[in-house]
Amino acid sequence: MAICELTDIKKTYGSGAAEVHALAGVSFTLEPGEFTVICGPSGSGKTTMLNIIGLLDVPTSGEVKLEGVDTAGMKGKERARARAKRIGFIFQSFNLVPVLSASENVETALHLAGAKGDHKAAAKKALASVGIGELVDRKPAELSGGQQQRVAVARALVKEPALVIADEPTANLDSATGSAVLELMRDMNEQQGVTFVFSTHDPMVIARARRVVTLRDGAVHSDEVREPPSQAGHVEREQR
Repeated sequence: MAICELTDIKKTYGSGAAEVHALAGVSFTLEPGEFTVICGPSGSGKTTMLNIIGLLDVPTSGEVKLEGVDTAGMKGKERARARAKRIGFIFQSFNLVPVLSASENVETALHLAGAKGDHKAAAKKALASVGIGELVDRKPAELSGGQQQRVAVARALVKEPALVIADEPTANLDSATGSAVLELMRDMNEQQGVTFVFSTHDPMVIARARRVVTLRDGAVHSDEVREPPSQAGHVEREQR
């Protein structure tokens, strides 16, 4: 089953002379295990498309399915619940809570998802998986930019989402740190079958993608598949 399906998605902002067509009939299917980049010039519709995939925005017309479920009839709380349980987000500005420790920041994702079990233990395991298990008690101000982004990755992954959405995840990192964080996500894709979709201008991210979707003027200009989706972890995830 596809993770996400967009069918003839159109998104219009404003009206009359101020009307802007952010998306002009986009169709897109994301399969489990993909490591996909959505790229294109500024104003091409990347962020709008990512927001619609992540249920942060609704289209003007067209159909959005998440794991086979049509989201059109979802109310605000239902959309929030689906996001909390099934989608992880990684932002370019990290979006960590400054007064919380690394572990507590990761735990917030479990609280929002209504997850059961030992949240503290799960957060520590997630932080260890991204290489900063020894920094669980540090607050964001005590971490480097790369360490903060690793906390954000752990927060996105701790609830074992169907999909991780990363919006310009390397934009606020130097090239060496960005490369290290990107390799971490690629390893998780290859070894665990975690599905990622990125919005980026960064050639380094684009070069590592398995699939590159290029938007221009709100439409899909090209869709290049370089490698098949990772199959790692699919059986394990289906059995949960």
